[in-house]
Amino acid sequence: MKILVSIFEVASVAVPLFIALLFLARSGESYREKYDVSKFRFWGFSRRQYVLFFRLVGVLFLLLACFAVYKNYIEEPSAEYNETKEFWDEINKRSGDVFSMAALLGAAIAIPARMASTRFPGKPLALLGGKAVIERVYQACKKSEFAEKTVILTDSIEIAEFADSISAPVVMTSEKCRSGTERIIEAFEEIGAEFVVNVQGDEPFISPKLIDSVIEAHRATNSDLVTAASKIGDANMLINPNVVKVLRDGQGRALYFSRSPLPYVRGQSNPAKWLESCDYWRHIGIYGYSAKALARYDSLPVSTMEKCEMLEQLRFVSAGYKFDIVETDYCSIGIDTPEDLDAAEEYLKSLS
Repeated sequence: MKILVSIFEVASVAVPLFIALLFLARSGESYREKYDVSKFRFWGFSRRQYVLFFRLVGVLFLLLACFAVYKNYIEEPSAEYNETKEFWDEINKRSGDVFSMAALLGAAIAIPARMASTRFPGKPLALLGGKAVIERVYQACKKSEFAEKTVILTDSIEIAEFADSISAPVVMTSEKCRSGTERIIEAFEEIGAEFVVNVQGDEPFISPKLIDSVIEAHRATNSDLVTAASKIGDANMLINPNVVKVLRDGQGRALYFSRSPLPYVRGQSNPAKWLESCDYWRHIGIYGYSAKALARYDSLPVSTMEKCEMLEQLRFVSAGYKFDIVETDYCSIGIDTPEDLDAAEEYLKSLS
């Protein structure tokens, strides 16, 4: 692209300069010879006017060449241009090499995990059926048929050491990362895939088939953003703020994510009746991002919606982007609280 821009800049100077020289360097005798057979003579132009006309055309092209030199090589870029250039330079720095790397993986899974959870500190290493939660997440992800790599991302030495003990690839990220997506962006070079599936580190029962469905959706539509949702059939789940709901448009894509039930059914105070009015969808904590989407995310401002709901995907939504949705029957059993861990233990027992 830079080469094409340079060629255009040179051409914008060379072409008008060449034309100007044709008109200005031509001798008066040559003009007079052409005048006798030109239409200008029959249009009422005198020889002097004829020569003057083409000299002026030459001057005009010379001015155009000078203007091109000034715009391309002398004038300082405007502040707006600088901001735009800095933005795209940053995008290219993060994603440009990705698209040109022949050895880039097709799809990978990233599992962000941290010990400093507000509601359940240390939950990645909490034991579930004799195994750490993060170990169960990793083992489930490894069963994906389409992901070529699975890596744990963390800012915790304890989690990194544990990952090493189970031979799981791990990348240390900084403590400044505010979300799993930011960890993926920071570790993107080590992940090295065109499409990255973000699986929450507190989803020990994540379905490998669901992960593959997200990757398949990206392959089928080349969508930059893919996530999953399951239909809600229980009123308690509908009003539970720990269960994130997704509002969908007519094409099935995500319009908004919220901890509140959406849409609100006017004139009906019983949430159980809401389920009879329309379909409600539970968001499953899995995201598929293209390299291009990840580069965009890092340049988007944190929105009021994201701050209020504490949902990282709303940064994309507030900027006008939409997620493709994979429908699934998978019932997410995430570990957000100690009570959730107890429920997960009971669920694990029911499987044996």
